[in-house]
Amino acid sequence: MMPALATRKEPVIFSQVVEALFKHTIKERLDPDARRRLKAIGIDLDQPLLVAYSVPTWFAAIRVCAELLYPDIPSEQARYQLGRRQVDGYGHTTMGRAVYSMLRMLGWQRSLTRIPRGLQSGTNFLTARTRFLALGDLEVTFEVLPEFHAALGPQSGIDPYFMNGTMDAMMELVGAPLTGGELQPIEPGSQHVVYVLRRKA
Repeated sequence: MMPALATRKEPVIFSQVVEALFKHTIKERLDPDARRRLKAIGIDLDQPLLVAYSVPTWFAAIRVCAELLYPDIPSEQARYQLGRRQVDGYGHTTMGRAVYSMLRMLGWQRSLTRIPRGLQSGTNFLTARTRFLALGDLEVTFEVLPEFHAALGPQSGIDPYFMNGTMDAMMELVGAPLTGGELQPIEPGSQHVVYVLRRKA
């Protein structure tokens, strides 16, 4: 009897995140041309959303949506702004309303412990670590779980600019006394990104 072949774990983005983007964050910009562009990358908004989408499809969707909403600024800034808007869009979903209500009750420091769980509700491959630095600054590391590295290959599983916008908006949502996250230097294809948020004076 031949031994069973190990199956490669594929990283995906779950439908509630995609729903937040298209049904709430950029709904007003989805004209026929935008729908055609999205269909070409694998997201057919004339059909029910799939249960999950691949990372390349999700990243392509982020780029298209950032261009639609912010055509006059550089891509990195546009993706950051889209990440901020995505937090508001997610808050209009059924799951998002419940999650945000709980986070507001917990307060900003206890909310930090919920970041990994929040990521796992929207993806199957991301996690996060937080630690406080000197003077009350906060370091947040987002990383791809090791079992998904093979499937991603040389492509990073994190859009650092979109994630930065998402994180900054979440910190504002929970009332954290911190400035916007400063993206630390990263290498191309890295499977982790680090941000430092400075304590407000």
